[in-house]
Amino acid sequence: MKVLILATLLCNPLETHFRFNQNRILLLLLTNNFTQFTDHHRCFQMNNLLLRILQPSQLSATKIEQLSVSDMGDSPDNPGTLYIGEQMMGQQISPTPQVSTTVDLHSSDSGQSSQFQEPIAPCLVCGDKGSGYHYSVFSCEGCKGFFKRTVQKFLSYTCKGSGNCNVSKFTRNNCQACRFQKCLEAGMKKEAVRDDRSPGGKNRNKRQRLEDIPGLINPDGTINIIPESIEPEEDNLIVGLVQAKPDLTPKFESGNLDSEYIDINQIMQHGYAELKFIIDWAKKVPGFKALCIDDQMSLLKAAFMELNVLRLSYRSMETSNCIKFAEGLIVPTELAQGVGFGKELVNATTEFASRLKEIDIDLTEFCCLNAIVLTYPDAAGLKDKPKILAMQGKILESLRRYTATQYPNDPRRYSKILLRLPSLRSVSAKAAERFLSLSLDGSLQLNSLVLDMIT
Repeated sequence: MKVLILATLLCNPLETHFRFNQNRILLLLLTNNFTQFTDHHRCFQMNNLLLRILQPSQLSATKIEQLSVSDMGDSPDNPGTLYIGEQMMGQQISPTPQVSTTVDLHSSDSGQSSQFQEPIAPCLVCGDKGSGYHYSVFSCEGCKGFFKRTVQKFLSYTCKGSGNCNVSKFTRNNCQACRFQKCLEAGMKKEAVRDDRSPGGKNRNKRQRLEDIPGLINPDGTINIIPESIEPEEDNLIVGLVQAKPDLTPKFESGNLDSEYIDINQIMQHGYAELKFIIDWAKKVPGFKALCIDDQMSLLKAAFMELNVLRLSYRSMETSNCIKFAEGLIVPTELAQGVGFGKELVNATTEFASRLKEIDIDLTEFCCLNAIVLTYPDAAGLKDKPKILAMQGKILESLRRYTATQYPNDPRRYSKILLRLPSLRSVSAKAAERFLSLSLDGSLQLNSLVLDMIT
């Protein structure tokens, strides 16, 4: 029986030559089509974390066997689309000129197509209907204006209560102190608010209305003849990328780190949950499920190690001389080196985390960067490269416009973010080489699917 064969493969961490079977497992994870296993398959009890990866489904093994690669529709022929691949490294970047208003998604089960548009998210400050990204946070017009006035006029407020007033659509005007604090906690940046250079009166109000149009007023006070604004569809794309939550962190549940006998296998147990998080996240990236299953698998396998390193480095930015492998698993760099990761890999990882911290990359930029890494157009075996080029081009253009409007005083920010990609690729190659070496000499017991993803 196929299910039993798959179960046996997953139980053997050193089976690396069954590539076809590993691809089938990845396909099942992508389509949520794993059959519920009964208790007598005792091999699954060897790794409870792996069980969480295998989502049960009501589909039978016959239905699994019927899953096949199908043409998901004609791809756009867009050779001019900006993309990040082998040919892009070290070259000048020019954005795509157009963005469509919807993203075509297809059901991997039925094959039927539909028009999908990401929902508008609520304001992160008060919960009212959001209108776009303002000062690095998706918020409503009311909270945007309140934050802007407070910063520009250097206003200060005092809470009449205990400093934790409820801030909602209906109560946001009750306590300005708590509302402003909520703006800061949500991530609004004071430095993103332009100085008000106009004198008072009617001209000042007119200037404020003009400043509300992104890209119309330059940092030096001059006015663009053709404003560069963020289109609603681009806002929705960024909202979709943020809502996909690439920043989720696995939880460490294997005991405590005080023991002097901790080894690399204990630390790497989180890798199975990380794989599950990455697959679940990828399925939520706008446009990803519109790709054929073969291309979904090819992109995941090509990007898996880079996504791992990027996520690991992002959550380790604020930890001094430590690496945050998971919630409850923050390991000092010296210990990480000693248990098997090695000095070269640990230093490269912490250095990359420092480079992210150096530009103070925000959550939205991190979400975009993950999606750019995922849509790698030079991945081996792609069937519909033009479609992936177009998908990545939209993400890049949205990131460019986001950085231009949210960080007007840092015109090079977009290029700074993209220039982190070559370093990411270098660190990821070191990690894959290290893990493969440890696996071959028996020091590291990797699950066969995880091993297949990094080799």
